[in-house]
Amino acid sequence: AQEVALAMTVARLSDVPIRTREIWSPDNCPSDLLPWLAWAFGCDEWSPDWSDEAKRQTIREAVLVQRRKGSVWSVRRALANAGYGTAQIIEGVYGSTYSGSLKYNGLSTFGSPDEWAKYRVILDRPITNQQAEQVRRILKYTAPARCHLVSLIFTEAANLYNGAIRYDGTYNYGTA
Repeated sequence: AQEVALAMTVARLSDVPIRTREIWSPDNCPSDLLPWLAWAFGCDEWSPDWSDEAKRQTIREAVLVQRRKGSVWSVRRALANAGYGTAQIIEGVYGSTYSGSLKYNGLSTFGSPDEWAKYRVILDRPITNQQAEQVRRILKYTAPARCHLVSLIFTEAANLYNGAIRYDGTYNYGTA
């Protein structure tokens, strides 16, 4: 009796419609299956808070980013797909000497000139500390393993010093 029931159940499985082409397409995949599709395509970073279009764009470009992983292009694409806009990447943060020729602007460092593997990322929009952690994870998976992030900077401020908000650690002062 069990064998007959099992055979009848398995025989009906072929009647279940499976829309494989739709499921494997970032444009047509149902929204609730997008995390699984991202996993299958090798997306390194994923957030359920992203917009539906950002999720689909990340999946669309996952293979390209994986192929060119370690390049400046792949870092910029991964950040843009995650919704962080355009990023300026400054490679080779060489140390300067205390000669008085440079004014402190947060972009120059003092120290050894052999720091070619260090880099900075400048974003064109403000981010929270939680988003900064996500950006660091994206950089960890996408940037070359030999390179080290020195600073993460954004050029626009989210808030003014007008007493309307209190410092609670959610936002920072332009660097993360």
